[in-house]
Amino acid sequence: MAGNAAFDLYRPSEEHEMLRETVRALAEAKIAPFAAQVDEEGRFPQE
Repeated sequence: MAGNAAFDLYRPSEEHEMLRETVRALAEAKIAPFAAQVDEEGRFPQE
């Protein structure tokens, strides 16, 4: 086994990494542009 087994507990699985990448891509594509617009307008979205 490569590495220290104690530190393997803190290494995300491949599935976890795939989920993180998917959520990040969604947030960057769908949420970030809307958040920037809301910030510029100084409002709290009710939708």
